[in-house]
Amino acid sequence: SKCIMLGAIYFLLRLGDEGFDQLGVSRQAWLRHLAIGAGIGVAMFCLFNVGLASILGGLFPRPDDTGPSVMDYFRQPSNLWLWLPIGIFGGGVVEELERIFVMTRFEQWKGRAGLVAGIVLSSAMFGYGHLYQGLGLAIATGVSGVVLALVYLRRRSALEAIAAHAMSDVLAILAATFLVQH
Repeated sequence: SKCIMLGAIYFLLRLGDEGFDQLGVSRQAWLRHLAIGAGIGVAMFCLFNVGLASILGGLFPRPDDTGPSVMDYFRQPSNLWLWLPIGIFGGGVVEELERIFVMTRFEQWKGRAGLVAGIVLSSAMFGYGHLYQGLGLAIATGVSGVVLALVYLRRRSALEAIAAHAMSDVLAILAATFLVQH
């Protein structure tokens, strides 16, 4: 589904005679943007996955009758070879390009008000997509979506937002795998 979404974004960009560079994917200073994004991702992991998610997860515990816990998927350390690419490509690359595409289209349509609407809607849907982890974690994820939008807007660099999201996901995957083993 992530490959289909990436293809849809590419197709829609091409319809408007645009490319991924219009979303802030640039070769200029790419290593610097990735490094800055990775640093932001470490901070986001600590702030959201460890801090806010713990607080909100305690306030809004996940009901026991909703099926297996997301942690069940990390019981086999050998699954890291599956989860890490999903976190980097699916989370970092595709989800951030989706968010940036939505934000920039709303901004083109309605200016600053559209940009705000794009941030709110994309972040709400981001949180909703993580509702399977419980309401508290979905709220924390939605808030992190706002921060990822701001990371992008800071320099209009998709690479920073992608690296921040990917790094946060990688740390979450490694932490989940470590926690279920211990």
